[in-house]
Amino acid sequence: MSRFAGRVLVPLAKVPGMEPALMAALLLWLPALLAVFGCFNLLGRGGSMWKVLTPLSVLLVLLAPFTVPASGSTIAVELLWGVVLLGAPLLLGLLLLVFSGDVPVGRVQGWGLPGGLALVTLALGMLVAWTPAFVGDVTLWDRFVLVLLGSCASLCASFFVLHRLFVSRRRSRSWPMLFGAVLATALLFVHGVEGQAGALVVGEIAGIFLGSGLALLLGVMVVWSFERNLPEPESLPPPSDHDLERAAAIVARRLHHGGASDE
Repeated sequence: MSRFAGRVLVPLAKVPGMEPALMAALLLWLPALLAVFGCFNLLGRGGSMWKVLTPLSVLLVLLAPFTVPASGSTIAVELLWGVVLLGAPLLLGLLLLVFSGDVPVGRVQGWGLPGGLALVTLALGMLVAWTPAFVGDVTLWDRFVLVLLGSCASLCASFFVLHRLFVSRRRSRSWPMLFGAVLATALLFVHGVEGQAGALVVGEIAGIFLGSGLALLLGVMVVWSFERNLPEPESLPPPSDHDLERAAAIVARRLHHGGASDE
């Protein structure tokens, strides 16, 4: 994609004052910032402007390899394209598997289970056997795959141990987590781990867990500090005779009329 982008950008590079850094800022980083802000706006009560601006910003980010000169930023977007092509069937397949269970509310049709299995199988096959030709840095893609599988195996194993030992009511539901840990580990061995890449992946996974733990601890400290500074709740006065008489009348009326509403 970067080679094609270089041919497309020949006329743009001749624009006076249009430096590669400025083009990256206007055509990649600014749309990326607007896309993130717009997504948060749409999750809340976003206006009609963000309904148009957010998809446009996402489209500009995805088209960055064709509109921005080749750089580390465009390599990152090329990696994002690979993640989208790999993650779309995996996410859709998992959703079909989840919503094809026994619960009738929101259950998909009968094709959901085989369709979900087929999509997940396709995504896992692509994960270990496919390297996108448009990703300029192959090492970056390999490291992404290794970190994805390693973190998945670690998290699934941690959740399995947590549910088996500390959440007794979910003990019978913990086997899919063990299956995920075993499958991710097997795919990790099938994909292969080189010595140097393996050490880097271990460091990245350790950083992910440490960063997540510190973020969780910070959130707990913020909640604790907020609740610690709250004033003591005021005690309510005891009910008066009128309140007791009214409550007794409501109870008697409901017992007599079978729970009819009271004005």
